[in-house]
Amino acid sequence: MNSRELSNKQLRALSEFELNNKEFLINPIIQNFLKNKQNYQLFLDSICDPTDENIEKLDRNFKIFYFDIRFISFISSSLYFNAVNFNKRQRKYSSRNLLTIDSTIQHEEETTFKDMIEDPESEITVDKLSISNDITDYLIHPILYKAVQSLSVKQKEVLNLVYIKGLSDTEIAKYLNKSQQAVSKIHKIALRKIHNYIKENGG
Repeated sequence: MNSRELSNKQLRALSEFELNNKEFLINPIIQNFLKNKQNYQLFLDSICDPTDENIEKLDRNFKIFYFDIRFISFISSSLYFNAVNFNKRQRKYSSRNLLTIDSTIQHEEETTFKDMIEDPESEITVDKLSISNDITDYLIHPILYKAVQSLSVKQKEVLNLVYIKGLSDTEIAKYLNKSQQAVSKIHKIALRKIHNYIKENGG
């Protein structure tokens, strides 16, 4: 059954549902769910022919769809917090462990090797030496690491700019000379590929 094949009775049922559930239907999650033709068909079937079977099919598909959304959100958060925590650990390490260049020269307690360098503006820290532009260097979980490694060069580049540099899709678009929509699409496809890789590999 599709919207063109509905009887007058079924069309009235659909119109009544849409009228009584306006806020529900404008929810972005619901709208994205119904963009899928199969999901929309299940939605029509459950409204126009509300059998237990039709309602159960709709409910099952929505649960799968919603789980995927939450899981992709989790992946995005994991990438972000892995990068943030890595930088925190590095800053903590740098505060506790001076580089050789910051160490005092033997028998010269107030003189460091840095003082012996001619350029007075030279600044070398653990932070600067350890910062990586490759997001895989920040990932601890092996499956998540392999999932990101499986991405294309362009997809990894966008993830690096999002999670390492902290840039928005709009800023990345200017940097890469692409449209914001194109960057957003690359970002979403990358997260989806990570999601599928983890599912397929028992993560």
